Amino acid sequence: MCIIVDTDRIDVFLADPPNVDALPIHRWLGRGGLIVYSTGSKFSSELKKRARERLRTLAQAGRARLVPAEELEKDERALKKGGEMKSNDPHILALARASGARLVYTGDGKLIADFKNKRLIDGPRGKIYTGASNVRLLNRSVCRG
Repeated sequence: MCIIVDTDRIDVFLADPPNVDALPIHRWLGRGGLIVYSTGSKFSSELKKRARERLRTLAQAGRARLVPAEELEKDERALKKGGEMKSNDPHILALARASGARLVYTGDGKLIADFKNKRLIDGPRGKIYTGASNVRLLNRSVCRG
């Protein structure tokens, strides 16, 4: 069970105390859920130092998994060249494809469209967590090892 937290929601996710929309994710992490992330390419420039440190702490606790940037670079380039994307988030799509994560926490409308695009994310299709009203999705998310 995996989720990707888009950088547009990382501050909300890391708020202390947790934001009402992020609280179900924190609870789910305590029940075996997992955040997948990368620190390469655009992730590195978008994530603040505090967020990178917190993700490392979650990884040490077994609640997050780092996917090395090298595993994503080729797919990111292919996604950019493909012309299919509406968003500027090939790093998120490549991370989903590499990790098998099919759930993303975001509020970015263009990324939402891309994540739901069968030609970009399939087997299974991508799902969007936008807030606490989507808590049921936390039990359905999948991820490879």
